[in-house]
Amino acid sequence: MNTKKEKMSKDITALESGPPLPVTLNDNDFTPRYLDPEQIRLFRSPMGALRLEILEEVCYTRVTARRILPLSDPDRYISLGVGEEVEIGIIEYPSRLDSESLKILREELDKRYFTPVIQKIHRVKERFGIHDWEVETSRGRVTFSVQGLHQNVKQVPPARLLVTDVRGNRYDIPDYHRLDSHSFNQIQRHL
Repeated sequence: MNTKKEKMSKDITALESGPPLPVTLNDNDFTPRYLDPEQIRLFRSPMGALRLEILEEVCYTRVTARRILPLSDPDRYISLGVGEEVEIGIIEYPSRLDSESLKILREELDKRYFTPVIQKIHRVKERFGIHDWEVETSRGRVTFSVQGLHQNVKQVPPARLLVTDVRGNRYDIPDYHRLDSHSFNQIQRHL
């Protein structure tokens, strides 16, 4: 007689070796599906892709995870989908997932939303329409370039700035009023 742990191990093996199941979508139904954290499990495929199992229902391979409210409520309302176009469902409270699923979900979100926080601006220098930034971030000292400040530095009221460099990397200044006076002056001079 199989124990629960043995059965789960076999189920995971089946998930990793089985073919992907088709996604059915009713184009006329825009009602979001909320997923019960106790009824889903997140896994990694042998190649590292995110997989979702909705217990006793279906398994999806190559799942994407996105925050629905990335700035105002980043730890709630996580959308799981197949690719960028098809949403499987929403996890309202991801913290209620089992520990392994939550760990995998956080890894996926950290990769997608890798955004170091700018803590100090050493200098911003403009040359030929490109602004070179030298900053101190939560991940260390960084130098990057921004082309088109008005398109690539977004202000989120009241005082948050989201900066996107020429390579598509994002940086966050949660409140530019809280920066030291030199950093604040750099922002005022260039924005």
